[in-house]
Amino acid sequence: MQCPYFSDIQSKKLTSDVLNFQKNRSNDQLHAAVHLATQRLLYTLPIYFRILQEEDCCEFLFYCYDTIDHYIDSYREGNLSYLGYISQVVRKRSRYFVTLRRTKKMKEQVILESEQAETQYEQESYASETFEQQGIYGKPIFTKINLVPEESMPELFHLLIDNREKPGENQIIFNPSQKILKEKLKNKVNRKRFIIMLAISPHLMNQHLLIELAAILDVDVKLLDEYLSTATKILDSKKQTREIMEQTSRRHFRRLMEIQGALQTATEVAEREKLLRLQAWTERAFNTKIQKIREMEFHLSHSQISTLLKIPKGTVASSVHYVKFMLQECLDE
Repeated sequence: MQCPYFSDIQSKKLTSDVLNFQKNRSNDQLHAAVHLATQRLLYTLPIYFRILQEEDCCEFLFYCYDTIDHYIDSYREGNLSYLGYISQVVRKRSRYFVTLRRTKKMKEQVILESEQAETQYEQESYASETFEQQGIYGKPIFTKINLVPEESMPELFHLLIDNREKPGENQIIFNPSQKILKEKLKNKVNRKRFIIMLAISPHLMNQHLLIELAAILDVDVKLLDEYLSTATKILDSKKQTREIMEQTSRRHFRRLMEIQGALQTATEVAEREKLLRLQAWTERAFNTKIQKIREMEFHLSHSQISTLLKIPKGTVASSVHYVKFMLQECLDE
């Protein structure tokens, strides 16, 4: 098979390298070279076959990245070169990839249409009402996100711990497990630990659960909403940082492809050395970004909570530890 990105000589050498690695799996340098060449094929072949647009090829590479070692191990010498084998893989996997993306887009469209319809319904409802809409427990449903400055979070944190609200007229009927939890949270230390833990994954609190939590803690639901909404805003900025890092990693990878293409045509020694230094730097930057992306969490870290609430990091860690055991004792789920 011919490919504009690999000459026949390069294809034969790659096939030979794959077979040699299968015989000597301890050769890390050979593995790295074969792995990088496979990455390049997975990125460039979908464009060559006109299966995907160039902007989708990086995402396709990430889709196949974890199975590259499987491709290397499963290749067998025969009529097909390794390049031909990967070409078959690309044709097959790209169909699954396109189907997955289409399904994902359809789901996103359905969710978007549902949210738009819900927003329109809410706007019409609010326009027709002249009084504050009441929630299912007699508490107002907030029509906007309640945020406070990050500097106010320590003060709000202590307010939630110290200022317990007297039970209102409309009491929530708790099940036996919730009653046990409510009794344990009367202890100030337990309340503090529980409120710390809530800030770690604030996006999990929907409106109904928020009202129940406020009732269990005997706190003002608006204060609790402000506390969790502000923590959610910080978590959203963390997700935006991840998206920016993913975009940067894609640019690094495209740059690597350009450098490798330039190395094939470069003849002067000084030019090749410059390109090799640039390639080494870009590879380090790309690998660093990928590692950071994989290590990023979808919740606020203990360090972030410590900084946000102005409390020691050890207090956050111990609070999470004790609350987990407390919840196991009180709740079924």
